Amino acid sequence: MQKTQLISSVLTSALLLSSLFSFGGKIAQAQRAQRPVSLLNSKCVNSGLGTVRQENLDVSIGRAVYTSRFYLGPGNRSASLTCSIKPEKSSRPPFQTLSLGFGIRDNDTKSPGVDVKVYLDGNQAETRTVAPGQQTSLALDVSNASNVAIEAVCTSQSQYCDRVYFFTAALERQSAPAQPKK
Repeated sequence: MQKTQLISSVLTSALLLSSLFSFGGKIAQAQRAQRPVSLLNSKCVNSGLGTVRQENLDVSIGRAVYTSRFYLGPGNRSASLTCSIKPEKSSRPPFQTLSLGFGIRDNDTKSPGVDVKVYLDGNQAETRTVAPGQQTSLALDVSNASNVAIEAVCTSQSQYCDRVYFFTAALERQSAPAQPKK
């Protein structure tokens, strides 16, 4: 009798643990699927006259510290980065939203403002002007886009514009369709 209870108890525990691991694995898999992807993980090229550099650097913008992932240095013209966000073997882009956060450092006080323009498949989708010590963010629907270009244009033709630092450049995936219950 005790052996039967022991075996029953072990089997019940094994089934309970198995269901917990299975459920936990599905949660982890769902969390991984929803995790944002860095824009810089895409195929990207420098497509402007100015400087584009990927560099993790702590900067002060608006008296707050941000970790910049890359910067666009327009100089007295412009700098731009173009990225292909559609996987080559897919007929539809897997991303829903592009989130950008950027600004000009606090200590670049003499810099003119910089127009940051975002293009989706060559069409201008958004423009934001940033000044020294100012940060801004935006989110764009990229569900129908294959390419994203970010351009920093100096607002002055006679003065040198400092770098625009990007502390957020994340692509968020489209949510998977709900699976029917079995």
